[in-house]
Amino acid sequence: MSIKSLSSVLLSGAFYALCAKASPNLLSRQSSSLPAGWTSIGCYSDIPSSRTLKVASFTDITSMTIESCLAFCTPAGYKFAGVEFSRVNCDNVIESPGVPISTSTCNMACTGNANEICGGAGGINIFQNSAVGTTSTTATPTATPISTSTTVILATPTPTIKQSAGTFQYKGCYEDGVSGLPRSLVHQQTLPQGASAENCAAACTAAGFVISGLEFGQECWCDSYMPLAIPAPDSDCNMVCNADKTQLCGAGNRLAVYVDSSAPPLGLQTCLNNAQLQGGNVPQFKFTLEGRYVPAFPGAPVSVPGLLGNSPQPVGANGLHLQVLTGRSPNQPHVYTLPIETVGAPEALLVNDLQGNGLGEAVQPIPGGQQFFDVGQFDNFVVGFGYCAQPNPFTASTYIGPPVLAVNLRSDVWAFCAAGLTYLKNATSEPCSDVLLAMTPPIN
Repeated sequence: MSIKSLSSVLLSGAFYALCAKASPNLLSRQSSSLPAGWTSIGCYSDIPSSRTLKVASFTDITSMTIESCLAFCTPAGYKFAGVEFSRVNCDNVIESPGVPISTSTCNMACTGNANEICGGAGGINIFQNSAVGTTSTTATPTATPISTSTTVILATPTPTIKQSAGTFQYKGCYEDGVSGLPRSLVHQQTLPQGASAENCAAACTAAGFVISGLEFGQECWCDSYMPLAIPAPDSDCNMVCNADKTQLCGAGNRLAVYVDSSAPPLGLQTCLNNAQLQGGNVPQFKFTLEGRYVPAFPGAPVSVPGLLGNSPQPVGANGLHLQVLTGRSPNQPHVYTLPIETVGAPEALLVNDLQGNGLGEAVQPIPGGQQFFDVGQFDNFVVGFGYCAQPNPFTASTYIGPPVLAVNLRSDVWAFCAAGLTYLKNATSEPCSDVLLAMTPPIN
């Protein structure tokens, strides 16, 4: 271990020891100044895969305090608020498997107030709002008649993902790239009135887009097609909208996606154009390929998708340089390129060469045969110019990807057969399983 690494370990250990030693005093100080209605109920277990409080959340790395935690959860009427390091979570129930644990686990000073505790490693400080959904009755013992007063405090509705906003219909929660990674939707809109499903849908419509996406409780994104579409659980889109506390507007790296139902569905045999695949900014579409099995009927179970890549073929005496499109392992990524200078027209299909010979071109496939690439580019093969990206028939909307690879305007031409990936299977190809070739933009 280097001196620098050893110093980091010692400093880290000293910091945790200091926090743990200070925790009893900090706990006593933090419990005496909570906002009205809120009480501390202790330290609870918390794990990333199943949060103890999970409906809404936000993160503040530099200025977290108990007061800011409760201020975030109060307006929406949550019964429980919890803080762990720089993250706040809200909920109306304590989710399983969260249970009370020793207060010694919650030993980290808050970044915004060193006199307060903000959870710890595997521990979350939870507070309960006794004013939510409670009813109190006070009777005065005097002579007849008895005077009784009742105070009812109504809870604010639990925020939810709005399922429709005008003609825009909710299509699911999806992952999104930040910090330089590819965005799922690329056109951000400013919302002067704040974020809500209605405000974002209206902004995207005004800008000429059919897809709207809400992120981080305050951001609005739009597009005409969503080629990078990685589904996430609805529970991941859990941040309250800043313009409507009854709605949830995505979360960090999570988009709540809506599609305009008044827009006609994209034709399944239509080639997607530059504006749809790249936002009109780049004249080529880069992607990886994945063979996705076609279900026997909508909702039918299917096998795990198969990753695809190029495998070099032996160089023959005549100098042929061929690669074949076949299955690959996850640690051997292959990136393909589809030029899209023209609007929605078939083009050549290129692959990044594995042998340092530049780009290889797809050879025109033969029915019952495999898809080959000529990486030498000096052999007498017929280059295929009939490739394009088409809408995926099995996603939540024809406007949501990933798109699928088509040849001669058909995407239903591929199958996994005994000989491997096969184009236009025939009787001699069997047994075969039909697949669509999903085109997913690289995410790193």
